[in-house]
Amino acid sequence: MLIEKEKELQKVLDVLQDGPSFWIPMYSDPFQHFMNNSISFIYIYSISKDLDFILPFNHTDCFNLNIEHINDLTSQHDIYILAKKRFANFSSIKCYDADMVAWWQSHKMLPLDDSNTSAHDMWNRWWHNETNTHNWLPITKHIERCIGMRNKFMEYYQTFDKTNAFEEYESLVTDNFYAIERSGLEVDYNKFVDHFKANGLSKNKAYTEYNIYTTTGRPSNKFGGVNYAALNKEDGCRESFVSRWEKGMLLEMDFDAYHPRLIADIIGYELPPGNVHEYFGRQYFGKKEPLSEQEYDDSKKITFRLLYGGIDDDFAKIPFFKKTRSFIRSLWSNFKENGVVVTPLMKRPLYKNCLHDMNPNKLFNYLLQASETEYNLHMINDVNDLLCEYNTNIILYTYDSLLFDYNIADGKELLIKLREVMSQSGRFPVKTKAGVNYHAMMDMSSRIS
Repeated sequence: MLIEKEKELQKVLDVLQDGPSFWIPMYSDPFQHFMNNSISFIYIYSISKDLDFILPFNHTDCFNLNIEHINDLTSQHDIYILAKKRFANFSSIKCYDADMVAWWQSHKMLPLDDSNTSAHDMWNRWWHNETNTHNWLPITKHIERCIGMRNKFMEYYQTFDKTNAFEEYESLVTDNFYAIERSGLEVDYNKFVDHFKANGLSKNKAYTEYNIYTTTGRPSNKFGGVNYAALNKEDGCRESFVSRWEKGMLLEMDFDAYHPRLIADIIGYELPPGNVHEYFGRQYFGKKEPLSEQEYDDSKKITFRLLYGGIDDDFAKIPFFKKTRSFIRSLWSNFKENGVVVTPLMKRPLYKNCLHDMNPNKLFNYLLQASETEYNLHMINDVNDLLCEYNTNIILYTYDSLLFDYNIADGKELLIKLREVMSQSGRFPVKTKAGVNYHAMMDMSSRIS
């Protein structure tokens, strides 16, 4: 049913009260970031009534509705929306992410490539240099594609169990990464174009988009041809990113020896205060006095080799690694016997039939990356809550650091609070760097006290 008059919206609202629904927001421009986009139409499928609706907002085939009416379409029943993280820019209605229904069960996004029609494929090839092309692709072809996407969602919905763990994880990951994405990164236009061309650039702001549906849950971050999760430290491209504030700077807080400390937390091993690599190195080399520079570097390499490649018998005599190896063996045994293990913090299931070519250490590394993300989600949520009272924003996330666009007017007290929240009161120590751009970052850890 095509809804083109405001009075017809009541029909949709009534149907939404009868049970859960699945929504597909179709954006005007298939290549633009959601911050520079608009909604062409929304496809809504009532799961309980087996009815579907098209609500047009910017499509040339239709009489269009006012976009503000989206927020009127609430329901006490569950609403599952494709790409909720993008949709959050246009509506605040309570909903769940449809891709996560599939990912929670299969560790993959909804497989929607097959739902593309030949018209969509040709249209995107012909008009890839034009803007808002979905607004004038025939609505009948859009409907055909939406029905294919709906059918694929329903395959996963039939076997889905909405647990408390799912609800907590879904809310934390979609809400907090949307908050980072909408902030964008202020850029020096000429330097950005020099390194990246104008990909994904709007005025002097670049926007990122996190893929939260990787196998382990560790987000990747690419948009407009730029890999923001792995910006080169040597070629000067980081000079492109600057503060948006007249009196501001970029501020990076990154965890010190994050994975060893995270593992210690997971296995219940109490590390002593101080430098972790120094602590392990003295055990590797049988020393009581401080390590040399070469020994310190070797200590870091040995630690990471053991944690990611497997713990040798000789090193298993060290209490931390003995307990870690015992945990890995127990994890593997449970995985083989039960076909599933759950993450320690948020109890997300990792299913054996969805993870291929596994071995004990690979499973441990998958669990470690999943746990890292879950610890970070709680931390980011606390940081975002703190920043509600300030001008400073999180603008970039990697697995062991946050980059902030810091407004100096927010004062030194904010830096102290940020360090306290990120480190969880010292459990996971952080180092702080600052600079006029993302390349010229200088250590300032000792100045925050």
